[in-house]
Amino acid sequence: MDQTTSHSDYFVHSVAKGFEVLQAFDSSSISLSLRELSERTGINKATVRRFALTLVDLGYLKIIQEKRFQLSPKILDFALHFLQSLNLPDLTQPILETISATVQESTTLAILDGNEIVYVSRVNAANRIVGANLSVGSRLPYYATSLGKALVAWLPENERKEIWKSTKIEPFTQQTITTFDTFEEDLAKSRMRGFTIADEELEQGLCSISMPIINHQGATIAAINISTQVSRTDKKKLIEIYLPVLQEGVKKINQQTGIKK
Repeated sequence: MDQTTSHSDYFVHSVAKGFEVLQAFDSSSISLSLRELSERTGINKATVRRFALTLVDLGYLKIIQEKRFQLSPKILDFALHFLQSLNLPDLTQPILETISATVQESTTLAILDGNEIVYVSRVNAANRIVGANLSVGSRLPYYATSLGKALVAWLPENERKEIWKSTKIEPFTQQTITTFDTFEEDLAKSRMRGFTIADEELEQGLCSISMPIINHQGATIAAINISTQVSRTDKKKLIEIYLPVLQEGVKKINQQTGIKK
């Protein structure tokens, strides 16, 4: 794309072209060859190669089989910074408070950081002692939580595999999923139904249900959950009572932030 006539002298064309390379990827083309990158951006093959390899060195692209390029998880840093600039935790706090008050349980907004989930907003249910030690900034292993499952379930399979390989998998309880194939089966079910469940996988007696927050490009940028105890909540109640409240919360987040059209 020729931008020479539409921008002032300050405009740095090499920076613009670098972003054009990143923007060439979408949900229908998660990996691209140099030829495909050149065709999509209009940048000649030799030049687009330099841009692509620079982005590889910076960690925003990675090279996979057959010399194809793919976005790396580091690209999610931009989503994180965008969330911070939107002040998403402040925007969603009233919604989390409504969810918690409705079901009388704790609820959390989290993002993915590497192979951990990070709490960015949380409402502890009144008169609930269990889980009160968890707060904003708390980190938990993604594979043993419903929030973590919701944050990775809609990622491309190769990214899910990469995150799994980078994680020290250990069984927290007898219910913890510790093999990638079994974890993938669980995520496949989650994608079909639109939500994730962790049933005593992190700690005995604790269960939770989560949903992803997905932007209009189809990328998961955060997730929210409702956490409870199996002594007072079974899977039927999670799905029949808690899930509709969670779905309404996600709907309101999307409406208030414009994250999803």
